[in-house]
Amino acid sequence: MVMIGGMALLALMGLELSGCIIIPTPSYGGVGVITKETIESFEPGKTTRADVLLRLGDPYERLEEDRVFVYQWTRKHGLWAAGIPIPFGGLIPLGGGDFPRSHYLGLEFTPDNRVKRVKLLDPWFSLFDQLPRLNKWMAEERELPHP
Repeated sequence: MVMIGGMALLALMGLELSGCIIIPTPSYGGVGVITKETIESFEPGKTTRADVLLRLGDPYERLEEDRVFVYQWTRKHGLWAAGIPIPFGGLIPLGGGDFPRSHYLGLEFTPDNRVKRVKLLDPWFSLFDQLPRLNKWMAEERELPHP
């Protein structure tokens, strides 16, 4: 029992003395990335559901009885590294890697299958997933009467 407590204390001390660094970078990498130019080409009232499907393919999710399409892709927004400093210089590396973030594009359609509104959630360096913000965007419109 004392040995387990001692190991736990050493682990906690290691965490307290450890160093972690996050280096934000411009977005890079990713598969299925939708460019801002493509998003800006979707004109409310003009662009049809068929146009969207031809350009982007099947959405990640279809919501609200197919009234809302959600597209999702992941890009890297930084690097992270962690280590434990050792006496007299040096570092014991604990790990490191990329800092991926999900991006979401929401498209709402009118009853005649034209784009009604577009929402891009493009986090630069957010620690939290953006999907709840997209859900809030969808709920805002539900509070208003539909034409």
